[in-house]
Amino acid sequence: MFRPRRPPQYVKVEGAKYVSKESTPATAARRDKTAQAPAHALRLLEKVRKASEARHAKAAASETDKAPAPHAVVVGGGIAGLVAARDLRQSGHEVTVLEAGENFGGCVRTTEVAGLDIDAGAESFAVRQGTVANYLDELDLAGQIAKTSGKSAWMIQADDQQILAHPMPATALMGIPADVRTDEVRNIIGRAATVRAAADLITPMSKKWATEKLSIAEAVRTRMGQAVLDQLVAPVVNGVYSTDPAKISIDAAAPGLRQAMQETGSLAKAVAQLQASAPAGSRVGGLNGGMYTMVQALVQQLEADGAALVRNSPVTAISYDAAAVMPYALASLGEEIRADRVVIATPAAPALELINPLLGDEKKIGAEQPANSIALAILVVDKPELDDAPRGSGVLVSKQAPLTAKALTHSTAKWSWLADEAGPGTHVLRLSFGRIGEHEPVVESGDDEQLIDVAIKDASKILGVQLHRDDVLGSAVSRFSDMVPLQGDAALERRKQLETALAPFDGLAVVGAWISGTGLARVIGQARRAVAISAR
Repeated sequence: MFRPRRPPQYVKVEGAKYVSKESTPATAARRDKTAQAPAHALRLLEKVRKASEARHAKAAASETDKAPAPHAVVVGGGIAGLVAARDLRQSGHEVTVLEAGENFGGCVRTTEVAGLDIDAGAESFAVRQGTVANYLDELDLAGQIAKTSGKSAWMIQADDQQILAHPMPATALMGIPADVRTDEVRNIIGRAATVRAAADLITPMSKKWATEKLSIAEAVRTRMGQAVLDQLVAPVVNGVYSTDPAKISIDAAAPGLRQAMQETGSLAKAVAQLQASAPAGSRVGGLNGGMYTMVQALVQQLEADGAALVRNSPVTAISYDAAAVMPYALASLGEEIRADRVVIATPAAPALELINPLLGDEKKIGAEQPANSIALAILVVDKPELDDAPRGSGVLVSKQAPLTAKALTHSTAKWSWLADEAGPGTHVLRLSFGRIGEHEPVVESGDDEQLIDVAIKDASKILGVQLHRDDVLGSAVSRFSDMVPLQGDAALERRKQLETALAPFDGLAVVGAWISGTGLARVIGQARRAVAISAR
Protein backbone atom coordinates (compact mmCIF):
# COMPACT_ATOMS: atom_id res chain seq x y z
CA MET A 1 0.00 0.00 0.00
CA PHE A 2 1.32 3.44 -0.86
CA ARG A 3 2.16 5.53 2.20
CA PRO A 4 2.66 9.26 1.50
CA ARG A 5 5.91 10.61 2.88
CA ARG A 6 6.08 13.69 4.98
CA PRO A 7 8.75 16.13 3.76
CA PRO A 8 12.09 15.88 5.56
CA GLN A 9 12.79 18.49 8.18
CA TYR A 10 16.18 19.11 9.70
CA VAL A 11 16.32 20.68 13.10
CA LYS A 12 19.40 21.80 14.98
CA VAL A 13 19.38 21.43 18.75
CA GLU A 14 22.11 23.14 20.76
CA GLY A 15 22.04 22.92 24.52
CA ALA A 16 18.41 23.50 25.34
CA LYS A 17 17.78 25.73 22.32
CA TYR A 18 15.98 24.41 19.28
CA VAL A 19 16.35 26.28 15.98
CA SER A 20 14.39 25.23 12.91
CA LYS A 21 16.19 25.56 9.62
CA GLU A 22 12.95 26.22 7.78
CA SER A 23 11.79 29.80 7.37
CA THR A 24 8.12 29.99 8.37
CA PRO A 25 5.89 32.51 10.15
CA ALA A 26 6.17 30.36 13.27
CA THR A 27 9.96 30.49 13.23
CA ALA A 28 9.85 34.24 12.60
CA ALA A 29 7.63 34.60 15.65
CA ARG A 30 10.11 32.54 17.66
CA ARG A 31 12.94 34.83 16.50
CA ASP A 32 10.96 37.85 17.64
CA LYS A 33 10.35 36.16 20.99
CA THR A 34 14.06 35.37 21.30
CA ALA A 35 14.95 39.00 20.65
CA GLN A 36 12.54 40.10 23.38
CA ALA A 37 13.73 37.46 25.88
CA PRO A 38 16.42 39.53 27.68
CA ALA A 39 14.00 42.43 28.25
CA HIS A 40 11.38 40.05 29.59
CA ALA A 41 13.93 38.44 31.91
CA LEU A 42 15.03 41.85 33.15
CA ARG A 43 11.44 42.80 34.02
CA LEU A 44 11.08 39.56 36.01
CA LEU A 45 14.37 40.18 37.81
CA GLU A 46 13.19 43.67 38.79
CA LYS A 47 10.02 42.16 40.22
CA VAL A 48 12.05 39.61 42.20
CA ARG A 49 14.32 42.31 43.59
CA LYS A 50 11.45 44.61 44.55
CA ALA A 51 9.49 41.77 46.16
CA SER A 52 12.50 40.81 48.28
CA GLU A 53 13.06 44.40 49.34
CA ALA A 54 9.37 44.80 50.19
CA ARG A 55 9.36 41.70 52.40
CA HIS A 56 12.30 42.96 54.42
CA ALA A 57 10.92 46.50 54.66
CA LYS A 58 7.61 45.13 55.95
CA ALA A 59 9.41 42.97 58.50
CA ALA A 60 11.52 45.92 59.68
CA ALA A 61 8.44 48.08 60.15
CA SER A 62 6.55 45.37 62.02
CA GLU A 63 6.36 45.44 65.80
CA THR A 64 6.74 41.65 65.93
CA ASP A 65 10.05 39.83 65.80
CA LYS A 66 8.91 37.58 62.99
CA ALA A 67 11.48 37.59 60.18
CA PRO A 68 10.45 37.30 56.53
CA ALA A 69 10.84 33.94 54.85
CA PRO A 70 14.45 33.50 53.71
CA HIS A 71 15.09 34.02 50.03
CA ALA A 72 16.89 31.21 48.16
CA VAL A 73 18.24 31.74 44.66
CA VAL A 74 18.96 28.71 42.48
CA VAL A 75 21.41 29.38 39.64
CA GLY A 76 20.56 26.97 36.84
CA GLY A 77 17.27 25.38 35.86
CA GLY A 78 18.34 21.85 35.01
CA ILE A 79 16.94 18.84 36.87
CA ALA A 80 19.24 19.39 39.88
CA GLY A 81 18.25 23.05 40.14
CA LEU A 82 14.53 22.41 39.80
CA VAL A 83 14.63 19.60 42.38
CA ALA A 84 16.54 21.82 44.81
CA ALA A 85 14.13 24.70 44.18
CA ARG A 86 11.08 22.56 44.88
CA ASP A 87 12.49 21.24 48.16
CA LEU A 88 13.48 24.76 49.24
CA ARG A 89 10.02 26.08 48.44
CA GLN A 90 8.40 23.27 50.42
CA SER A 91 10.63 24.02 53.40
CA GLY A 92 9.42 27.62 53.60
CA HIS A 93 11.84 29.58 51.41
CA GLU A 94 10.95 32.21 48.88
CA VAL A 95 12.57 30.78 45.76
CA THR A 96 13.96 32.28 42.56
CA VAL A 97 15.41 30.13 39.78
CA LEU A 98 17.70 31.92 37.31
CA GLU A 99 18.25 29.96 34.10
CA ALA A 100 20.73 31.29 31.53
CA GLY A 101 19.00 29.62 28.58
CA GLU A 102 15.57 29.64 27.05
CA ASN A 103 14.46 26.26 28.43
CA PHE A 104 14.48 24.44 31.75
CA GLY A 105 15.60 20.85 32.14
CA GLY A 106 19.30 20.82 31.22
CA CYS A 107 20.19 17.36 29.93
CA VAL A 108 16.53 16.34 30.10
CA ARG A 109 15.36 17.89 26.84
CA THR A 110 12.71 17.45 24.22
CA THR A 111 12.39 18.36 20.57
CA GLU A 112 9.75 17.92 17.90
CA VAL A 113 10.80 15.89 14.88
CA ALA A 114 8.39 14.92 12.12
CA GLY A 115 5.45 15.78 14.37
CA LEU A 116 6.67 13.64 17.30
CA ASP A 117 7.83 14.96 20.68
CA ILE A 118 11.06 13.06 21.32
CA ASP A 119 13.50 13.09 24.22
CA ALA A 120 16.65 14.87 23.02
CA GLY A 121 18.57 13.99 26.18
CA ALA A 122 17.96 11.52 28.99
CA GLU A 123 15.15 9.14 27.99
CA SER A 124 15.09 6.74 30.95
CA PHE A 125 16.06 6.24 34.58
CA ALA A 126 17.44 3.39 36.66
CA VAL A 127 14.73 1.52 38.54
CA ARG A 128 17.03 0.03 41.21
CA GLN A 129 16.72 1.60 44.68
CA GLY A 130 13.57 3.45 43.64
CA THR A 131 15.01 6.98 43.97
CA VAL A 132 13.55 8.35 40.73
CA ALA A 133 10.31 6.38 40.86
CA ASN A 134 9.62 7.62 44.40
CA TYR A 135 10.32 11.19 43.34
CA LEU A 136 8.00 10.88 40.34
CA ASP A 137 5.34 9.69 42.78
CA GLU A 138 5.82 12.94 44.75
CA LEU A 139 5.25 14.82 41.50
CA ASP A 140 2.01 12.85 40.92
CA LEU A 141 3.61 11.19 37.89
CA ALA A 142 3.69 7.62 39.18
CA GLY A 143 0.80 6.73 36.88
CA GLN A 144 2.83 7.95 33.89
CA ILE A 145 5.84 5.68 34.50
CA ALA A 146 6.42 3.55 31.42
CA LYS A 147 8.04 0.14 31.26
CA THR A 148 10.26 -0.83 28.37
CA SER A 149 9.04 -3.34 25.82
CA GLY A 150 11.40 -5.95 27.28
CA LYS A 151 13.12 -6.45 23.93
CA SER A 152 16.79 -7.35 24.33
CA ALA A 153 19.80 -5.16 23.58
CA TRP A 154 22.36 -6.24 20.98
CA MET A 155 26.13 -5.90 20.55
CA ILE A 156 27.92 -4.94 17.33
CA GLN A 157 31.44 -6.26 16.75
CA ALA A 158 33.73 -6.40 13.72
CA ASP A 159 35.63 -9.22 12.05
CA ASP A 160 37.89 -8.04 9.18
CA GLN A 161 35.63 -5.03 8.68
CA GLN A 162 32.54 -7.27 8.66
CA ILE A 163 29.71 -6.30 11.02
CA LEU A 164 28.77 -9.00 13.52
CA ALA A 165 25.62 -8.60 15.61
CA HIS A 166 24.78 -10.64 18.70
CA PRO A 167 22.11 -10.37 21.41
CA MET A 168 23.49 -9.19 24.76
CA PRO A 169 23.30 -11.50 27.80
CA ALA A 170 19.85 -11.15 29.34
CA THR A 171 21.13 -11.10 32.93
CA ALA A 172 24.01 -8.64 32.97
CA LEU A 173 24.98 -5.50 34.86
CA MET A 174 26.86 -2.94 32.73
CA GLY A 175 27.74 -5.86 30.47
CA ILE A 176 29.08 -8.03 33.32
CA PRO A 177 27.33 -11.39 32.85
CA ALA A 178 25.63 -13.10 35.76
CA ASP A 179 26.13 -16.41 33.93
CA VAL A 180 29.29 -16.65 31.81
CA ARG A 181 28.34 -20.02 30.28
CA THR A 182 25.43 -18.88 28.12
CA ASP A 183 25.33 -18.92 24.32
CA GLU A 184 25.02 -15.12 24.29
CA VAL A 185 28.29 -14.68 26.18
CA ARG A 186 30.11 -17.37 24.19
CA ASN A 187 29.00 -15.91 20.83
CA ILE A 188 30.38 -12.49 21.75
CA ILE A 189 33.70 -13.34 23.45
CA GLY A 190 34.46 -16.82 22.08
CA ARG A 191 34.88 -20.24 23.68
CA ALA A 192 38.41 -19.74 25.08
CA ALA A 193 37.51 -16.41 26.70
CA THR A 194 34.38 -18.02 28.17
CA VAL A 195 36.53 -20.66 29.86
CA ARG A 196 38.72 -17.88 31.27
CA ALA A 197 35.66 -15.96 32.49
CA ALA A 198 34.35 -19.05 34.29
CA ALA A 199 37.47 -19.01 36.48
CA ASP A 200 35.68 -16.26 38.42
CA LEU A 201 33.48 -18.95 39.95
CA ILE A 202 36.38 -20.78 41.63
CA THR A 203 39.05 -18.10 42.17
CA PRO A 204 39.25 -16.79 45.78
CA MET A 205 38.15 -13.17 46.21
CA SER A 206 40.94 -10.78 47.21
CA LYS A 207 40.40 -9.49 50.74
CA LYS A 208 42.01 -6.19 49.69
CA TRP A 209 38.98 -5.51 47.50
CA ALA A 210 36.81 -5.09 50.56
CA THR A 211 38.21 -1.61 51.20
CA GLU A 212 40.72 -0.53 48.52
CA LYS A 213 39.95 1.63 45.49
CA LEU A 214 38.55 -0.51 42.74
CA SER A 215 37.50 0.40 39.20
CA ILE A 216 35.03 -1.50 37.07
CA ALA A 217 37.85 -2.33 34.64
CA GLU A 218 40.13 -3.80 37.30
CA ALA A 219 37.39 -5.94 38.82
CA VAL A 220 36.24 -7.34 35.46
CA ARG A 221 39.73 -7.90 34.05
CA THR A 222 40.97 -9.68 37.18
CA ARG A 223 37.91 -11.84 37.74
CA MET A 224 36.74 -12.61 34.19
CA GLY A 225 39.53 -11.60 31.82
CA GLN A 226 40.33 -8.97 29.19
CA ALA A 227 37.85 -10.28 26.61
CA VAL A 228 34.85 -9.73 28.90
CA LEU A 229 36.12 -6.23 29.65
CA ASP A 230 36.80 -5.26 26.02
CA GLN A 231 33.89 -6.96 24.28
CA LEU A 232 31.06 -6.80 26.83
CA VAL A 233 31.68 -4.21 29.53
CA ALA A 234 33.56 -1.42 27.69
CA PRO A 235 30.90 -1.01 24.94
CA VAL A 236 28.17 -0.70 27.58
CA VAL A 237 30.09 1.81 29.71
CA ASN A 238 31.16 3.78 26.62
CA GLY A 239 27.64 3.80 25.25
CA VAL A 240 25.85 4.71 28.47
CA TYR A 241 28.40 6.86 30.32
CA SER A 242 30.65 8.03 27.45
CA THR A 243 33.81 7.04 29.27
CA ASP A 244 36.32 4.27 29.98
CA PRO A 245 35.46 1.66 32.66
CA ALA A 246 38.97 2.18 34.07
CA LYS A 247 37.87 5.68 35.08
CA ILE A 248 34.77 4.59 36.99
CA SER A 249 34.72 3.47 40.61
CA ILE A 250 32.86 0.20 41.17
CA ASP A 251 31.00 1.81 44.08
CA ALA A 252 29.76 4.70 41.95
CA ALA A 253 28.81 2.48 39.02
CA ALA A 254 27.10 -0.30 40.95
CA PRO A 255 26.32 0.41 44.62
CA GLY A 256 26.30 -2.84 46.54
CA LEU A 257 28.33 -4.82 44.01
CA ARG A 258 31.54 -4.77 46.07
CA GLN A 259 29.73 -6.09 49.14
CA ALA A 260 27.96 -8.76 47.08
CA MET A 261 31.33 -9.86 45.68
CA GLN A 262 32.64 -10.37 49.21
CA GLU A 263 29.52 -12.25 50.23
CA THR A 264 29.35 -14.58 47.22
CA GLY A 265 33.06 -14.89 46.40
CA SER A 266 32.37 -14.28 42.70
CA LEU A 267 31.74 -11.32 40.40
CA ALA A 268 29.17 -13.26 38.37
CA LYS A 269 27.31 -14.40 41.48
CA ALA A 270 27.39 -10.84 42.83
CA VAL A 271 25.76 -9.56 39.63
CA ALA A 272 23.15 -12.32 39.86
CA GLN A 273 22.40 -11.33 43.45
CA LEU A 274 21.89 -7.66 42.53
CA GLN A 275 19.80 -8.52 39.48
CA ALA A 276 17.56 -11.01 41.28
CA SER A 277 14.95 -8.33 41.98
CA ALA A 278 15.25 -6.71 38.55
CA PRO A 279 14.27 -9.09 35.72
CA ALA A 280 15.14 -8.19 32.14
CA GLY A 281 13.13 -5.28 30.81
CA SER A 282 12.51 -3.65 34.18
CA ARG A 283 15.95 -2.24 35.03
CA VAL A 284 15.10 1.10 33.48
CA GLY A 285 11.87 3.02 33.25
CA GLY A 286 10.64 6.07 31.40
CA LEU A 287 7.58 8.30 31.25
CA ASN A 288 4.69 8.21 28.84
CA GLY A 289 5.23 11.25 26.67
CA GLY A 290 8.96 11.29 27.41
CA MET A 291 11.18 12.19 30.36
CA TYR A 292 10.64 15.90 29.68
CA THR A 293 7.22 15.40 31.25
CA MET A 294 9.11 15.48 34.56
CA VAL A 295 10.56 18.91 33.78
CA GLN A 296 7.13 20.23 32.85
CA ALA A 297 5.67 18.94 36.11
CA LEU A 298 8.45 20.54 38.18
CA VAL A 299 8.08 23.89 36.43
CA GLN A 300 4.29 23.87 36.77
CA GLN A 301 4.40 22.96 40.46
CA LEU A 302 7.04 25.59 41.25
CA GLU A 303 5.11 28.32 39.46
CA ALA A 304 1.84 27.27 41.12
CA ASP A 305 3.61 27.38 44.49
CA GLY A 306 4.79 30.95 43.98
CA ALA A 307 8.42 30.41 42.96
CA ALA A 308 9.88 32.87 40.45
CA LEU A 309 11.33 31.07 37.41
CA VAL A 310 13.32 33.38 35.16
CA ARG A 311 14.66 32.27 31.78
CA ASN A 312 17.45 34.02 29.83
CA SER A 313 19.01 35.40 33.01
CA PRO A 314 22.66 34.33 33.26
CA VAL A 315 24.31 35.00 36.62
CA THR A 316 27.68 36.65 36.05
CA ALA A 317 28.92 37.10 39.63
CA ILE A 318 28.16 36.19 43.24
CA SER A 319 29.45 38.06 46.28
CA TYR A 320 29.24 37.18 49.97
CA ASP A 321 29.06 39.44 53.03
CA ALA A 322 28.56 37.44 56.22
CA ALA A 323 27.55 40.57 58.14
CA ALA A 324 24.76 41.57 55.77
CA VAL A 325 21.11 40.83 56.50
CA MET A 326 21.02 38.90 53.23
CA PRO A 327 24.62 37.78 52.77
CA TYR A 328 24.57 36.90 49.07
CA ALA A 329 24.34 39.27 46.10
CA LEU A 330 23.96 37.89 42.59
CA ALA A 331 24.45 39.90 39.39
CA SER A 332 22.27 39.14 36.37
CA LEU A 333 21.44 41.44 33.43
CA GLY A 334 22.62 44.43 35.44
CA GLU A 335 20.30 43.68 38.37
CA GLU A 336 21.49 42.76 41.86
CA ILE A 337 19.44 40.04 43.55
CA ARG A 338 19.94 39.54 47.29
CA ALA A 339 19.60 36.11 48.87
CA ASP A 340 19.90 34.29 52.18
CA ARG A 341 20.82 31.05 50.42
CA VAL A 342 22.29 30.23 47.03
CA VAL A 343 22.31 26.92 45.17
CA ILE A 344 24.61 26.72 42.16
CA ALA A 345 23.14 24.16 39.78
CA THR A 346 25.12 24.76 36.59
CA PRO A 347 27.68 22.58 34.83
CA ALA A 348 31.24 22.60 36.21
CA ALA A 349 32.79 25.39 34.12
CA PRO A 350 30.20 28.14 34.80
CA ALA A 351 29.87 26.97 38.42
CA LEU A 352 33.59 27.40 39.05
CA GLU A 353 33.55 30.81 37.34
CA LEU A 354 31.12 31.89 40.07
CA ILE A 355 32.77 30.04 42.95
CA ASN A 356 36.48 30.75 42.43
CA PRO A 357 36.21 34.58 42.90
CA LEU A 358 34.84 33.86 46.40
CA LEU A 359 37.93 31.83 47.32
CA GLY A 360 41.48 32.75 48.15
CA ASP A 361 44.13 31.95 45.56
CA GLU A 362 45.26 28.88 47.48
CA LYS A 363 41.74 27.41 47.47
CA LYS A 364 40.75 28.04 43.87
CA ILE A 365 39.53 24.92 42.10
CA GLY A 366 40.85 23.91 38.69
CA ALA A 367 38.30 24.08 35.90
CA GLU A 368 40.19 22.00 33.34
CA GLN A 369 37.89 19.72 31.38
CA PRO A 370 38.82 16.78 29.12
CA ALA A 371 37.77 16.69 25.49
CA ASN A 372 34.03 16.54 25.78
CA SER A 373 32.11 16.60 22.53
CA ILE A 374 29.08 14.35 22.81
CA ALA A 375 26.19 14.38 20.35
CA LEU A 376 22.87 12.63 19.91
CA ALA A 377 21.48 12.24 16.40
CA ILE A 378 17.74 11.59 16.19
CA LEU A 379 16.21 10.07 13.06
CA VAL A 380 12.52 9.57 12.37
CA VAL A 381 12.34 7.17 9.45
CA ASP A 382 9.63 5.69 7.27
CA LYS A 383 10.82 2.07 7.14
CA PRO A 384 8.25 -0.73 7.65
CA GLU A 385 11.13 -3.24 7.56
CA LEU A 386 11.99 -2.09 11.09
CA ASP A 387 8.58 -3.08 12.49
CA ASP A 388 10.08 -6.40 13.58
CA ALA A 389 12.85 -4.66 15.60
CA PRO A 390 15.74 -6.61 14.02
CA ARG A 391 18.17 -5.44 16.73
CA GLY A 392 15.80 -5.37 19.67
CA SER A 393 15.50 -2.19 21.72
CA GLY A 394 18.95 -0.96 20.88
CA VAL A 395 22.57 -1.71 20.10
CA LEU A 396 25.94 -1.07 21.73
CA VAL A 397 28.98 -0.81 19.47
CA SER A 398 32.46 -2.14 20.15
CA LYS A 399 35.22 0.43 19.54
CA GLN A 400 36.82 -2.03 17.12
CA ALA A 401 33.79 -1.96 14.82
CA PRO A 402 34.09 0.20 11.64
CA LEU A 403 31.40 2.62 12.86
CA THR A 404 31.44 6.12 14.30
CA ALA A 405 28.34 5.77 16.51
CA LYS A 406 28.91 4.19 19.91
CA ALA A 407 25.28 3.17 20.47
CA LEU A 408 21.83 3.16 18.87
CA THR A 409 18.47 3.13 20.62
CA HIS A 410 15.49 1.93 18.61
CA SER A 411 13.13 4.12 20.61
CA THR A 412 9.90 2.96 19.01
CA ALA A 413 10.91 -0.64 19.75
CA LYS A 414 11.77 0.28 23.33
CA TRP A 415 8.77 2.43 24.28
CA SER A 416 5.25 1.36 23.33
CA TRP A 417 3.81 4.85 23.90
CA LEU A 418 6.16 6.27 21.27
CA ALA A 419 5.43 3.42 18.85
CA ASP A 420 1.70 4.13 19.24
CA GLU A 421 2.23 7.81 18.45
CA ALA A 422 4.50 7.11 15.48
CA GLY A 423 2.27 4.43 13.95
CA PRO A 424 3.23 1.35 11.91
CA GLY A 425 6.22 1.77 9.62
CA THR A 426 7.48 4.94 11.30
CA HIS A 427 10.46 4.54 13.62
CA VAL A 428 12.53 6.71 15.94
CA LEU A 429 16.26 5.99 16.12
CA ARG A 430 18.67 7.74 18.49
CA LEU A 431 22.40 7.38 17.75
CA SER A 432 25.06 8.48 20.25
CA PHE A 433 28.46 9.85 19.22
CA GLY A 434 31.59 10.87 21.13
CA ARG A 435 33.32 9.80 24.33
CA ILE A 436 34.64 11.85 27.24
CA GLY A 437 38.39 12.44 26.88
CA GLU A 438 38.46 11.54 23.18
CA HIS A 439 38.26 13.62 20.02
CA GLU A 440 35.66 12.70 17.42
CA PRO A 441 36.06 14.92 14.32
CA VAL A 442 32.51 14.48 13.01
CA VAL A 443 31.16 15.62 16.40
CA GLU A 444 33.64 18.43 17.02
CA SER A 445 33.11 19.89 13.55
CA GLY A 446 29.64 21.09 14.57
CA ASP A 447 28.34 20.15 11.11
CA ASP A 448 24.87 18.76 11.82
CA GLU A 449 24.10 17.65 8.26
CA GLN A 450 27.35 15.70 8.11
CA LEU A 451 26.53 14.04 11.44
CA ILE A 452 23.06 13.10 10.18
CA ASP A 453 24.63 11.56 7.06
CA VAL A 454 26.96 9.48 9.26
CA ALA A 455 24.02 8.51 11.50
CA ILE A 456 22.03 7.25 8.51
CA LYS A 457 24.97 5.16 7.26
CA ASP A 458 25.77 3.78 10.72
CA ALA A 459 22.12 2.99 11.44
CA SER A 460 21.94 0.99 8.20
CA LYS A 461 24.95 -1.13 9.21
CA ILE A 462 23.84 -1.54 12.82
CA LEU A 463 20.27 -2.54 12.00
CA GLY A 464 21.02 -4.57 8.89
CA VAL A 465 18.39 -2.55 7.00
CA GLN A 466 19.46 -0.11 4.29
CA LEU A 467 18.38 3.47 5.03
CA HIS A 468 18.51 6.36 2.57
CA ARG A 469 18.03 10.10 2.96
CA ASP A 470 14.55 9.92 1.47
CA ASP A 471 13.55 7.43 4.18
CA VAL A 472 14.16 10.15 6.78
CA LEU A 473 11.02 12.06 7.69
CA GLY A 474 12.89 14.34 10.10
CA SER A 475 16.09 14.59 12.10
CA ALA A 476 17.66 16.52 14.94
CA VAL A 477 21.05 16.85 16.61
CA SER A 478 21.40 17.47 20.34
CA ARG A 479 24.86 18.42 21.60
CA PHE A 480 26.37 18.15 25.07
CA SER A 481 29.59 19.93 26.05
CA ASP A 482 29.41 19.39 29.81
CA MET A 483 29.08 15.62 30.19
CA VAL A 484 30.92 14.07 33.13
CA PRO A 485 32.05 10.54 33.93
CA LEU A 486 29.91 8.57 36.34
CA GLN A 487 32.54 9.14 39.03
CA GLY A 488 36.30 8.67 39.00
CA ASP A 489 39.16 9.45 41.36
CA ALA A 490 39.63 12.93 39.86
CA ALA A 491 35.92 13.75 40.28
CA LEU A 492 35.88 12.49 43.86
CA GLU A 493 38.98 14.54 44.70
CA ARG A 494 37.46 17.70 43.20
CA ARG A 495 34.27 17.13 45.19
CA LYS A 496 36.24 16.89 48.43
CA GLN A 497 38.19 20.03 47.50
CA LEU A 498 34.93 21.85 46.79
CA GLU A 499 33.36 20.80 50.09
CA THR A 500 36.38 22.11 52.00
CA ALA A 501 36.46 25.38 50.07
CA LEU A 502 32.75 26.11 50.60
CA ALA A 503 32.67 25.29 54.31
CA PRO A 504 33.00 28.97 55.40
CA PHE A 505 30.04 30.06 53.26
CA ASP A 506 26.85 29.49 55.20
CA GLY A 507 23.93 28.74 52.91
CA LEU A 508 25.91 28.08 49.71
CA ALA A 509 25.43 24.69 48.02
CA VAL A 510 26.49 23.19 44.71
CA VAL A 511 24.45 20.51 42.96
CA GLY A 512 24.48 18.74 39.62
CA ALA A 513 25.95 15.78 37.77
CA TRP A 514 29.54 17.02 38.01
CA ILE A 515 29.20 16.64 41.78
CA SER A 516 26.84 13.68 42.08
CA GLY A 517 27.84 11.63 39.05
CA THR A 518 25.80 10.75 35.99
CA GLY A 519 22.22 9.50 36.28
CA LEU A 520 18.92 10.96 37.43
CA ALA A 521 18.95 8.96 40.67
CA ARG A 522 22.32 10.41 41.70
CA VAL A 523 21.45 13.94 40.60
CA ILE A 524 18.10 13.98 42.42
CA GLY A 525 19.48 12.38 45.59
CA GLN A 526 22.45 14.74 45.87
CA ALA A 527 20.35 17.86 45.18
CA ARG A 528 17.86 16.93 47.91
CA ARG A 529 20.60 16.21 50.45
CA ALA A 530 22.31 19.52 49.67
CA VAL A 531 19.25 21.62 50.58
CA ALA A 532 17.77 19.48 53.36
CA ILE A 533 17.53 22.30 55.90
CA SER A 534 14.18 23.78 56.86
CA ALA A 535 13.68 27.52 56.64
CA ARG A 536 11.42 27.57 59.68
